[in-house]
Amino acid sequence: MHVFETAIRLQHTDAAGVVFFARYFELAHAAYEDLLDALGQSLPGNLGSAALLYPIVHAEANYRAMVRMGDRVRIEVTVSEVKSRSFALDYRFATPHGEEIAVLKTVHVAVDRATGRSTRLPDDLAAALGGAGRLD
Repeated sequence: MHVFETAIRLQHTDAAGVVFFARYFELAHAAYEDLLDALGQSLPGNLGSAALLYPIVHAEANYRAMVRMGDRVRIEVTVSEVKSRSFALDYRFATPHGEEIAVLKTVHVAVDRATGRSTRLPDDLAAALGGAGRLD
């Protein structure tokens, strides 16, 4: 599990002053980038010249509590599945005291930039994600 903590900013909220539902995915993506950095798989370092891309092909969310500007959130990122061509991440949003705010899931697939077709995850990424015994 990887932990990412942040504060809710004005741009995350809607007219009612609570986090707009789609902003949870922006926050989850920041946690995803932080996870990749921690695994030595930096997204900014690889994105422009990478032969492979990892777009999200599935996303889901359940919201449990309202969060407002200035609140701090803890995002726990867990790799829930590593397959030969994809991986899934679970995000648990919580207050600093542990109250669950939201749970999200994203599924990413490895895509060859040149062909636009799915391809096998690189061994180093699969291993970094904990997928030595990949599900195929």
